[in-house]
Amino acid sequence: MLNTLINLLIIFALNVFGTCLGNLKTTFLAQKAIKPVYLTTFIDAIIFVYAFKLTTNSSGYGFVLAFAAGKMFGVFLGSMIEKKLAFGLFEIDVYKHPVQGKILADTLREQGYSVTTTMGYGIEGTERLILRIILPRNQFECFHKMLAEHGNVNMSVKSITKTYGKVGGMNVHAEI
Repeated sequence: MLNTLINLLIIFALNVFGTCLGNLKTTFLAQKAIKPVYLTTFIDAIIFVYAFKLTTNSSGYGFVLAFAAGKMFGVFLGSMIEKKLAFGLFEIDVYKHPVQGKILADTLREQGYSVTTTMGYGIEGTERLILRIILPRNQFECFHKMLAEHGNVNMSVKSITKTYGKVGGMNVHAEI
């Protein structure tokens, strides 16, 4: 009985860990960070084979449920880890009226953000200043709160994988 319970917990834990690695592998692939994918794939394969072997050599539906529950909890845990790590870069376009936009752009530059501005036109030809900012994804929450202090802000956010030049306060080649 104790041996069965230990095997159930092992199967569950292995699948949680293996599925977390699988989620991270997908994130790395989406961000075109290939080197970590090799290691995560190798470890995930070993874990999967061992957990599958334990499940097939056992009897009862409990082992299948432990296998499936481990996969399910692994997806949940993997997504939480991915949100905390926040790999990648965002390209953010902020749309403001020209006077307010210039003030916001200067404020962002003073805080170390790389900001490019262009003039655009909204509904009925209304002038808009478009501020384009590239920043690491893990800085987005702080950036978004800071923007909220400058009133109503319309923006679009895109994930990008590469940039050359200045990102934030550093002049680097960034490939996440």
